[in-house]
Amino acid sequence: MTFADTSKYSETPYSDDDIAIWSGSDPAVAALVAKAAYGPDATLAVAWCALGAKVDGRATDGHFWFEVFCLLRTGETPATGFSSGTDSANADGKLH
Repeated sequence: MTFADTSKYSETPYSDDDIAIWSGSDPAVAALVAKAAYGPDATLAVAWCALGAKVDGRATDGHFWFEVFCLLRTGETPATGFSSGTDSANADGKLH
């Protein structure tokens, strides 16, 4: 039995130069937006973003989402003046 040479059909994954959607973005801002949009599921949502970037071969985006993930896991997102539910902070940074 002879198998066809499939090497000419394989696609190479994207390199950092090909596509980087989140390059230059602020991970702290992305963490805040994720918390506002997904609430307690923000860490899980960001983990899926990191996994998707990794699978797509977008190393720069993967590193960005991993940094956002780490910020969410450690709770190091800066306080804001907008209300995003029970974890929101007022203008002086105190939780209410």
